[in-house]
This record gives sequence, structure tokens and C-alpha cells, in this order.
Amino acid sequence: MWQTIGTAAVVFAGTNVDDIVILTVLFLAARAKATPRPWKIVAGQYTGIAALVAVSPSRRSD
Repeated sequence: MWQTIGTAAVVFAGTNVDDIVILTVLFLAARAKATPRPWKIVAGQYTGIAALVAVSPSRRSD
């Protein structure tokens, strides 16, 4: 169990670092060229997270 928790923590941290880098690049591009618009970046982020939540399997125990 501890190995699974450790692996999950490392994967979570890795994807967050990757996400921060990509969002930083997108916001810097928006600031330099005004494209993409910041609201589109934020909307895309929320849409992506919503899609991941929608397709993730439920682990409820009834």
C-alpha cells in the first residue's frame, strides 16, 4: 500500500510541474502576442480537468 501511495505522490507532483510549465508558457505567449487570450487558457484548463473527472472510474462502494 505504501508503495502505491508513494508512486501516486510522485506521479501527481510530476504532472503538476509539467502543468505549471505549460501554463507559464501559454500565459507568457498571451502576454507577448495577445493570443491565446488568458480566459481561453483558464477555460481550457477547467475543461480539461472536467473531462478527466467525467471519464474517471468511480470507486464507490454501495
